[in-house]
Amino acid sequence: MAEQRNIVIVGASSAGLMAAHNYLKFILPALKAKAEAKYHVYLINPSPNWYFRVASPRAAASTKRMAVEKLVFDIEEAFSKYSSDDFTFLEAAATGLDTSARTISYKSKKSVNDESLDYHALVVATGSKTYYPAFSQSAGTQEVFNAIKITNEKVEAAKDIVIVGGGPTAIEFAAEVAEHRNGKPGWFGGVQRKANITVITAADRLLTPLRPAISKTAEQKLKALGIDVVYNSRVVDAQEDKNGRTTIILAKGDKLEADLYVPAYGVLPNSSWLPSNLLNESNYLKTDLKMRVAGAGPRVYAFGDVASYSRNNIWDILFALPVLAVNMKRDLLSFNAMLPDEQPKGKDRVYTIDTREGMMVPMGTTGGVGAVFGWRIPNFVVWLAKGRDYMLSMSGKPAVAGETVKETAWTKEEAAI
Repeated sequence: MAEQRNIVIVGASSAGLMAAHNYLKFILPALKAKAEAKYHVYLINPSPNWYFRVASPRAAASTKRMAVEKLVFDIEEAFSKYSSDDFTFLEAAATGLDTSARTISYKSKKSVNDESLDYHALVVATGSKTYYPAFSQSAGTQEVFNAIKITNEKVEAAKDIVIVGGGPTAIEFAAEVAEHRNGKPGWFGGVQRKANITVITAADRLLTPLRPAISKTAEQKLKALGIDVVYNSRVVDAQEDKNGRTTIILAKGDKLEADLYVPAYGVLPNSSWLPSNLLNESNYLKTDLKMRVAGAGPRVYAFGDVASYSRNNIWDILFALPVLAVNMKRDLLSFNAMLPDEQPKGKDRVYTIDTREGMMVPMGTTGGVGAVFGWRIPNFVVWLAKGRDYMLSMSGKPAVAGETVKETAWTKEEAAI
């Protein structure tokens, strides 16, 4: 019987799903043609569903604006087109990694103790989580549903709402909440406030990756929706009382009261299960621009938000996928059992980070602000591309089903293995 070599992908984030589909569609057939061993891919994720977090600001504001059920997709169904001889989905949480033994530990709901799985190649794609649970999924689907439900209820009843953050999630959520509670601004004026909504940011402007002129436009749109913006202010504490009202304390000593307090700034990498020596000072997995993990041994890769190369945006997933695809395929096809640690000949592909402006931020259902590849885009284009349904129809089911993953062509130098 042929030796089985396991390809283990940890995390069914956007990055993990893309990596799994890419392997099954384009790398596995080439490995089967060599007929040296049997290859099997394991996809490990704590939830059986993928949460389309891109659209979470709209659903979190109100499921009347977007039903949360539309944002959840069944992972096993999406991979049902592949043979069970080639693919297994494990509903489990990764608990440890032993790079010397080349094994990963995981725990499922079905077992009391941790289980272990050896890997020939490993892709870590566990992504990141937000501070506010409605905007990401790091556990089960029901936890997300509960967070959305609680947020919806507070949005409906709140008189005072404070949202902290100056990035896309904070701005999108604030605009969705304001439009839901206060309505859309008219041609000749703003709205009648039914809720007092305040956005607080530590920066001196909104959406700092974009040019100041776009930041100013975003501010004007928020104000037209009846939202106050507070700059250069950092939250140092937030305490919720028994009645559900939160006291927010700013670094300068000011205090605000809110019926709904939403920390919508930044993310945390899902890396607590990884060895500390593989993580940088911010707990991201140390990854070079070839998608390989430094110090983890051969054929270990990181992809997406959990990796240190990433700036936690979709561009660093989409544009890095060809790099992972090429280098992983080269490593696997050139593998020599007599020299298992040997690097392939030829040239690796290296990821080049695109520093041009690239962000689209819907602000309610009528448009928004943004730039693509360094070009500012008008309000109606933001609405057309993203604001209508947060790209759900274009990037929801097609993404989880792997329809957006295309084969990457090799250069002559890369093919010289």
